Amino acid sequence: MKRVRILNVNIDAATRQEASEHLEKLFEAKVPAIICTPNTEIVIKAQDDPELLEILNIVSKLNIPDGIGIVWAARFLSLKAPSTPYLRQVIICLQWILTVIGLPLFPHLFRAPIPERIPGSEFIWDVVNFAKEHKHKVFLLGGGPTVAERCALELQTKLPELRVAGVYSGSPAETAKIIEIVRKSKADILLLAFGAPKQEKWLSANLAKTGCRIGIGLGGTFDFIAGVRKRAPRWVQRIGFEWLYRLAQEPKRLVRQLAIPMFMFKVLGAKMKGGPRDS
Repeated sequence: MKRVRILNVNIDAATRQEASEHLEKLFEAKVPAIICTPNTEIVIKAQDDPELLEILNIVSKLNIPDGIGIVWAARFLSLKAPSTPYLRQVIICLQWILTVIGLPLFPHLFRAPIPERIPGSEFIWDVVNFAKEHKHKVFLLGGGPTVAERCALELQTKLPELRVAGVYSGSPAETAKIIEIVRKSKADILLLAFGAPKQEKWLSANLAKTGCRIGIGLGGTFDFIAGVRKRAPRWVQRIGFEWLYRLAQEPKRLVRQLAIPMFMFKVLGAKMKGGPRDS
């Protein structure tokens, strides 16, 4: 599967269907495999976190583009620019401005080199559908009190044949207990919502110990499925402003959302320094 490099982080340029097919191949390999869902915030964190960067680039077997900023960056970095020094800088700045403005107005122009955004809150349904069809068992770990339980209930309401091996809110501080619980459940797939980068680091260190074949970090996905948080309307998602909708719901996320402009300026700087497709 082709990968696109954005600020030194490898992102799989896959459609949602291709990501689902790759999930099946990973499961059939019978080797514990981690799936990550990088967005702009995770990519920014990876710039100052060598452990997270290594997990994303080496340990993770699938990095799905969970964030419109990732799709935008891939398109912007793919645009050609002249090699003449001053002209190059001017053209790149114009490309940056036009793509930032054009993203919400002409989203269909941003389908390459990453064909689509794959939110974890949507990909989870592909994962559980795969589990249901092949009679694999899933375990839901993380989220706030009762969130994992409510999420599991919603999943089973929509997919009555889904086999949920267990749920546990837990935290990384309870690692030994969690490993024992998950292992005893004989789960095949671990859905983890500790938030980044805790979930990625926990999976890297402990997935094999749980006996699960697949582990995927899903951040706040449990909250959406459980109804704790409401996702933005489809039209807001399409124009790339889901982050703003979520900020309106959770103003305390303001500091975290500063990662978005930081990401955009870092991508601009990376393109200025490198070649047409360098990052």
